[in-house]
Amino acid sequence: MLRRVFNLVFCLLILFNLAACSKKSKSEQPITTGFSCGVEVSCNDMNVKGRITRSSAGTLLFEVEEPKTLNGLTMQWDGDSVSLKLFGLSFDVNPENIPQTALARSILNVLDAAVGMHGEGEETKEGLVTKGTASIGEFEILSDSKTGDLLKLRIPSAGLTASFTDFTTEKPS
Repeated sequence: MLRRVFNLVFCLLILFNLAACSKKSKSEQPITTGFSCGVEVSCNDMNVKGRITRSSAGTLLFEVEEPKTLNGLTMQWDGDSVSLKLFGLSFDVNPENIPQTALARSILNVLDAAVGMHGEGEETKEGLVTKGTASIGEFEILSDSKTGDLLKLRIPSAGLTASFTDFTTEKPS
């Protein structure tokens, strides 16, 4: 009788271990700092293509490629100020003077809000969907569930949708 109980307990332990090993792996959280990527932003009736680089929270470099009239424009947030450059001209702007709904500022606000979010995403067939609220309003980030690479960003209140391509992470120095 004792031997049967021991065998039953032993079998249950093996089953629990197998069940623990077969659990679905946890999804990677969206990468919100330390990356560079191509971006296509659609906001209301405006479409902008370019490249963004983000080294840490509060920082963002947005290099505009299209439309052609803004090709070469760079906007750089360093946490304290915003620097704008175009056609060899450069000037600093107080971040408070830039509207919350401006393209790059909207993306910056959402990425800053998403930095502290962990385990709040929902796995879908497209990837990991993370929803939250930033100063501009509610947002939704779609990221690759295996790598954390950003795929899309939506801010319904601003009418903004961004798609990310050529996502590369910065190597820590």
